[in-house]
Amino acid sequence: MSFVPNSPMSSLSYDLMGETDDSDRKPLIRIKNHFYYLLQQTNDGKCSIIRGMNNQPLKSPRLRHIQEENPDLWFRSLNCELYMKNINLASKRLDCPMNNVALVENATVGINAILKSGLPFREIWCTNLAYGAVLYTIEEATKQQKIQMKTINIKFPIISKQDFIQQFKAFLDERRSDEMCLMVLDYITSSTALLFPMEELIELFHSYNMLVLIDGAHAAGQVPHLSLTKLNCDFFVGTFHKWCYASRGCSFLYVKNDDYLELIQPANTSWGYKINSTLTSYTHFHLQFFNQGTKDGSSLLTVEKAFEFSEQLCGGEEKIFEYNTKLSQTAKEMLIKRWNVRHDDDQLQIPQDMEAPYLKMIRLPDLNDYEKTENDALKLLNDLIKDYQLVAIILCVNNELYARISTQIYNTLKDYEYLADIIDKLRKK
Repeated sequence: MSFVPNSPMSSLSYDLMGETDDSDRKPLIRIKNHFYYLLQQTNDGKCSIIRGMNNQPLKSPRLRHIQEENPDLWFRSLNCELYMKNINLASKRLDCPMNNVALVENATVGINAILKSGLPFREIWCTNLAYGAVLYTIEEATKQQKIQMKTINIKFPIISKQDFIQQFKAFLDERRSDEMCLMVLDYITSSTALLFPMEELIELFHSYNMLVLIDGAHAAGQVPHLSLTKLNCDFFVGTFHKWCYASRGCSFLYVKNDDYLELIQPANTSWGYKINSTLTSYTHFHLQFFNQGTKDGSSLLTVEKAFEFSEQLCGGEEKIFEYNTKLSQTAKEMLIKRWNVRHDDDQLQIPQDMEAPYLKMIRLPDLNDYEKTENDALKLLNDLIKDYQLVAIILCVNNELYARISTQIYNTLKDYEYLADIIDKLRKK
């Protein structure tokens, strides 16, 4: 079935692949001229990007044209109208009040805003699995505010969800403070592809009178039926460019409590700090993050087209989820078999219901020229990109090297077979 996007580049077309017996060999959507995905392919047609990529729906040709055609009209009126329209669409997808969510450049921007706005936290807690930039932000925020940073060290193996939750409870039971504290939790960890049992953890921390901030950078588009209202967290930051097909630099910040909306501040104080007479229909929270001078924020305006892309061209969230999860599990099983790392001791031991849907960790075999260190993990990652035009995130966890693979609608099993071939060339005989 062929589709033609409603854009100035209307000659570009797309094939939505139907169900076949060899569905692992065909992408969910074949993008003929790479308008949405500017992916570099290998000579034999493999799409060797094994990591979530963003697309480019109308960002450059259309939005740039509108901006430059009348810059004053754009910055004084049209930009804000489109921003609010995209916030409205985002709030519906996230199932939360429109007034409580803002669009921001990335998850780190949202994290910084919450942690550095002077909210009366006496302690900020996190885990050792938190994203590196978030750990740095917590460290700096606690230093600036002269408050404590506490880290919960998650230990492997994780036998079950209850075993995982108990690790947090044991730490909480030792807590001696009744002052206002914040817990920062990953919905899905970047370094270990671990899916946290979020509803249970939020309920646990709330029972100890702690607020909860969710780093959901990998959640939107990967966690089915994500509802911030039902989740009941106090703060949530996430992205639309990782798994929801928006242009890179399109994320969101959610604040549940209306009392905190006036307190959360962006790093840059600009014209949105006070509402002028022409913008009285907009909330202070929205304007604070929207009005950042002449910075090009067109990525924030791609939510609408990103959602259209997933619904109209890819068949909707459920079809995408079905395709990506099936390919993810198939690729994982194939790599384990190819690299002969089947034993439990050879894998990062987590229960299957705590594996991220589209992300999988597979231990690498022993390799020539690469030691089991963080430095060599980064070296291997860069060598795969430069020498083999292949992106697979390589991580060192528990003194072992792992490949963290991702599955997306343009991937097929042959992409992961290519990864298997390359690692086989590099392994010790």
